[in-house]
Amino acid sequence: MKQCFYLSLLLFISIVSSCGNKEVKEQNAADKLKDSSAVNQVVGIGKIEPENDIIQLSSPVNGIVHKILKNENDSVNKGTPILELDHELEDGKVKQLAGEVNTQVNQIKVDEASVGEYEAKYNNAVAELQRLQRLLAKGAETQQAVDDATANMKSFQSNFKRLQASVTVSKSKLMQSKAAFQVAEIEREQKIIKSPVDGKILEISTLIGGSIDTRQSFVQISPEGKTIAVCEVDELYADKVSIGQKAWIRNVGSLDTLSSGTVYQALSFLKKKSLFTDQSGEKEDRRVRTIKIMLDQPDKLLLNARVECVIDISGNLKK
Repeated sequence: MKQCFYLSLLLFISIVSSCGNKEVKEQNAADKLKDSSAVNQVVGIGKIEPENDIIQLSSPVNGIVHKILKNENDSVNKGTPILELDHELEDGKVKQLAGEVNTQVNQIKVDEASVGEYEAKYNNAVAELQRLQRLLAKGAETQQAVDDATANMKSFQSNFKRLQASVTVSKSKLMQSKAAFQVAEIEREQKIIKSPVDGKILEISTLIGGSIDTRQSFVQISPEGKTIAVCEVDELYADKVSIGQKAWIRNVGSLDTLSSGTVYQALSFLKKKSLFTDQSGEKEDRRVRTIKIMLDQPDKLLLNARVECVIDISGNLKK
């Protein structure tokens, strides 16, 4: 009997304990949810970038680097030459075609002069024929003289038309030579790599004598403009971030503020994987929202620097 009593007592204690643990777990979960709702700052990992992105400059043609005209950290304007590929062959083509253009121009002048000369002779032959025809009608000239004048007029007329056609052909050849000359100039121009924007050169990753391939970028340019932080916020807090919120930028693992800023763009979708992870496969199961922050004092920040972005979301909580 006593043994049964002890077994019943142990069973009762076990049930009471189980219920108590369940209540504690439920209370802990509620406390965690409450703490989560009370968060007033969100921290994300970001990168410092120009507002208009860093330009990766490449060449439209292959070639060997002949001259490097600018250095890293140099400021450049749109159209400023940065480096030149070897263009000796293109220079030769341009010179050759320039000579052809000049030759065609001179040929047209000669042909037009001949046209003018034969036009005058033709007009004189027509006038002479008309004079002889009038004399023939009065009986003061022979038919042979009129026939000779007619043949002479037709000869001048034929030569006049032939020279007019030659001028047309010469002009057509001139147009072709000019077109070829323009193509040669473009080909030579492609060997001179110029800045597409106003900005600053960040890096030149080639040397004189190096080979340039159209598939590779060899110059990085930071366009003129403002500096931003591109930040990724974990999906758990992604919906709490909105445009206009205040933000602070600091080095990863530091509490010292490097710059302040304001959220000015928040993408409307989540990405599957963080862009700023250092390890392959890290956080692949997490999704993030990309946030862009306009910085107030970017002077202390280096482009491409990895930073922490602290965003104040307390305004949302008050609402």
